[in-house]
Amino acid sequence: MLTATAAPVDTRPTAWTIHVRDLGQARAFYGELLGCRESAPADRALSFDFFGTRLAVWMDESCAPEPGPAALDVCLALPQWRNLAQRLMAAGTRFEVPPHCHHEGRVDECWTLSIRDPSGNALAIRASGAAPRWH
Repeated sequence: MLTATAAPVDTRPTAWTIHVRDLGQARAFYGELLGCRESAPADRALSFDFFGTRLAVWMDESCAPEPGPAALDVCLALPQWRNLAQRLMAAGTRFEVPPHCHHEGRVDECWTLSIRDPSGNALAIRASGAAPRWH
């Protein structure tokens, strides 16, 4: 009989790139509202620590949001998710999917919310009682 023990695989992406119409609005949204730390800006781009991975934000005045599922999908620890959800609600953020919980109290409990940035890029932000993970 063969048995194997596999080490956990880190499925977090190393970087994401999105396009926005206005870098000032992107800086306010990702940096101030979401609380993502900004690193060295360039002429037509910004870079953020987006909950543990690099997010490159490129200027493109003609950008249009991608239809379909969220472009950015992250799962946070529940206390971090709750803090972010409260901050978004206090700021009057328009939710695509308002903050709520699926299967509350069960082992598969999942807290979720969906929003769009000022350029229309979709974000799905989830939480469970587990450690942060990426989808």
